[in-house]
Amino acid sequence: MTSTPRTMSPELQAVLQQIADDVVESLDCVGAMVAPLEGGNTLPVRAYAVGFDHSLLQQLEERLGASFLSSNSVAYLDDPRFKDNLSIRAIAGADGHPQPFVVSDSLYDLFRPIVNRPLSALAQRMTGIRQVIAIPFFLEDEVVGNLFAASRKIFTKRDIDFLTALGRQAAIAIQSQRRLAGIQTLERLALTLQANMTDEAKVLDIIVQTVVQELGYIGAMVATLERGNMLPVRAYAVKFSTNLLDKLERQLGVSLVGPKSVAYLDDERFKDNLSFRAVRGSNGRPANFVVSDRLYDLFRPVVNETLAGVAQKITGIQQVIAVPFFLGDEVVGNLFVASRKALFSRRETEILTILAQQAAVCLRNARMYRSSEERRQIAQIFAKMAFNSTMQVHALRNHIGAFRIFVQLLQPQLEDELYQQVGQEIMGRLKKTTTILDNLHEPWQVQNDRLVRVNDCLRRVAHRVVIADQHNSSEKIKLNLSLEDNLPLVNTSPDMLTEAFRILVSNAVQAIQEKYTTPGSSGQLWIESGRLGDSLVQVTIRDSGTGIKAEDLDKVFELRWSTKEAGMGFGLFWTKEYVQGLAGRIEVESVWQEGTTFRLTLPARLAG
Repeated sequence: MTSTPRTMSPELQAVLQQIADDVVESLDCVGAMVAPLEGGNTLPVRAYAVGFDHSLLQQLEERLGASFLSSNSVAYLDDPRFKDNLSIRAIAGADGHPQPFVVSDSLYDLFRPIVNRPLSALAQRMTGIRQVIAIPFFLEDEVVGNLFAASRKIFTKRDIDFLTALGRQAAIAIQSQRRLAGIQTLERLALTLQANMTDEAKVLDIIVQTVVQELGYIGAMVATLERGNMLPVRAYAVKFSTNLLDKLERQLGVSLVGPKSVAYLDDERFKDNLSFRAVRGSNGRPANFVVSDRLYDLFRPVVNETLAGVAQKITGIQQVIAVPFFLGDEVVGNLFVASRKALFSRRETEILTILAQQAAVCLRNARMYRSSEERRQIAQIFAKMAFNSTMQVHALRNHIGAFRIFVQLLQPQLEDELYQQVGQEIMGRLKKTTTILDNLHEPWQVQNDRLVRVNDCLRRVAHRVVIADQHNSSEKIKLNLSLEDNLPLVNTSPDMLTEAFRILVSNAVQAIQEKYTTPGSSGQLWIESGRLGDSLVQVTIRDSGTGIKAEDLDKVFELRWSTKEAGMGFGLFWTKEYVQGLAGRIEVESVWQEGTTFRLTLPARLAG
């Protein structure tokens, strides 16, 4: 097992070295070492001093096979082989709580299991060491390191008090560096986020990478609050091998970022989930943060408790924390962090809270940019559509004008009264068509809203898209129309509501046609309506077609996203915007190669 020590500032290095020197000089000790507690629950020796000739030290290190400042001179809190090491005994204690100090008459206890007992005993005889001591030093209630001393005499209470005071100095120096490092990390993060502020996915990835790479935690995830009160995981980072991650995901039966890694705030089964508890709190109000010593609480109920326990043991995770982040008083997501340390300190929760709020601000900026960019693209699309429509209308008017002249020239030649009437009717229809084209040429004319029967729009779409196409209805599609009577009415433009339904039904028809290509095979299309109380209408359009791949499910309502080569990616985007403009909701569920369901909820009111 190897450690990855964090960079130490020259100022902190100098302070720790001075402490080691003071121990040797003031107490006439044989030697002293300082080991801060660092990432991965490691205790690497960062400073040491000896009270004897350095040539003897060199001989000892050659015989011991370890150097005081090499990667070998590290104790690991999570490695059971080190459980009897003096450093671990001081921090973990007999009952899991740190001890004020731990002494031993054996130098072997300081270096086990790195150096074997015979070599340790030889070194102890050569240096005349009688006793060794380990004194943990603290920040608030958090252990941040160990101070070690070796003496040719028994340590007195006065000696221990002196060593404890020096340990306190080491803790204060470490605290200063951590604060400085935290500020520098946040400054770098702010600059990086500012450079990527328009890319929401990139912003979230930067947050989790900072937590793992800069702050040294074993894992981090970000989940954003989305429509339907869902909290899907949007980004994650881990500080262990991807092979181990793949193995864990296979055992857990869920990927960290995927359709199953979602918490549902409206689902009672998730009430004990860490994400749910952070957002809803114990009194219905969001908590500042929620901590648990069980990884299971992060993934329940999707992952069972036994598998979550196995994953926690493999990774060495001791605590997980969920930190909600806000825009104003509104929760917009959660930051999750996993640590190999037994406790999150106050300093850590403060930094993680700042990081979470950075995520919130960046999300707002990214979404504002995306919204403005979408509006700009919509304007471009409508400009192109308007230009194209104008050209087509102009061409049609020319064709109709030519046809009217032909009918006018032909009409006097028709002696039969019936032909005369037909000619007049054709002229009337051509006049109406010209009026329609005039209206198309002026698309800015407002269509007034009115109370609309949803079922009328659904029947119109079913007839136009499915029933009227005899080839599709007879060979490819079995239509199941289930419309509830006496639904409340919806206040909107009937043509626009019909168009929204047409887009969804047309997509369903195309998905069925793509799947059922063999002669005689046919798919199912369900069009259903119903009421939710007195003020809501629900429409469900479901098909047994090709479905949507899991990785594309979040993209279906995005502008310009389309599975068709010639598609504009506008239909579903417009449908979502239209439905939400009615204060309604549209949701999609799909299983690849099994089918897709669109569910619309529309606000309505009773007639009169």
